[in-house]
Amino acid sequence: LTLSVAMARYVPKDIYGQYKYVLAIVSTLIAFSLSGIGTAVLQSVARGFDGALADGFKANLRWSFVIFIGTFALGGYYLIAGNFILGLGILIGGTVTPFLAGYNLYSPFLSGKKEFAIQAWYSEFVTNIVPAVALIVVALVAPQPLMLVAAYFIANLAATAYAYWRTARKLRGVLQHDPEMLHYGKHLSLIGILGGIAGSIDQLLLFHFAGATDLAIYNFATGIPDQIKGPLKSLDAMTQARFANREETDIHSSIRNKMFWLFLTSVIVITGYILIAPYLYLFLFPAYAVAIPYSQIYAISLFAMIASPAVSYLSAKKKVKELYVSTVVGSIFQIGAMVLGVVCWGLLGLVVARVVIRLFGSAFNYSMYRASAGTDF
Repeated sequence: LTLSVAMARYVPKDIYGQYKYVLAIVSTLIAFSLSGIGTAVLQSVARGFDGALADGFKANLRWSFVIFIGTFALGGYYLIAGNFILGLGILIGGTVTPFLAGYNLYSPFLSGKKEFAIQAWYSEFVTNIVPAVALIVVALVAPQPLMLVAAYFIANLAATAYAYWRTARKLRGVLQHDPEMLHYGKHLSLIGILGGIAGSIDQLLLFHFAGATDLAIYNFATGIPDQIKGPLKSLDAMTQARFANREETDIHSSIRNKMFWLFLTSVIVITGYILIAPYLYLFLFPAYAVAIPYSQIYAISLFAMIASPAVSYLSAKKKVKELYVSTVVGSIFQIGAMVLGVVCWGLLGLVVARVVIRLFGSAFNYSMYRASAGTDF
């Protein structure tokens, strides 16, 4: 939150938009790497294969060649075109990202070990605070796109490397290795290619069709609701770890209960946010008051978290076919809806499309769970 306030007050909208555009390009490149290895590591560790941490790190680096190729191709293109900010920014981000992704495997490893307190300490504090401090310093001293990009990636690399090293040094004795982990990780990565592209295309489309300023407004409109979803990621990791070794009949009954409480939580959170959002933005981000109605609309997408236990079930029980179908259908719908929204209605069209996409994805994922589990609920 402090970082967002600093960005809103000290970084011009067009500069912030360029910074977010570079991050979006690098995120798109990640889609073509071994992006599913984190879930595979979590599954392996939950079944006692502690060697998955080092195995996952090595496999991730080996399969990062596409990121390096894409980085130098895109970075070189922008440099030749005379856009040194985007060119150098992509080169910095794309070079650091494979190592950043590998070090970040400490998180699924700790989740698989059910060491949730330690995982939360590193994920929610260490790897958030260090980059935030670096970005705040840059925002105050030299608020330029390239400086922001460098601070973001280098600080994240340092923080995740520290968390990985602290986690790895605790491993002792002969470590068990999962022969199926890489195979499952490749499947998940293949599944995730479309999803990875779909996850960043909103930023790319808006930058090209509406410009850097609208991209900055969009990020502030979605920022707080997305932060509200943050704890859900930790909950999802915890749920997957617990589902991995439980009988399916027990899982089905617990999913019903979890979905009921998530529904009640969603109603309370969404209603409360819509009511307080105007005061929140005027107090924290007065320069982005124009983002208020967009943020209120986007908050409705939080209803999608109701189906998250069903998705955790599909991942925990390695329902590869269902995950393929869910990801492909969801990603195609997402890309189509975003293109239509941005091209026809600009920023508002994109925000509405994001809400529709998340609600559609939630309903579709739940239908895949029902089909896989053979349950009527």
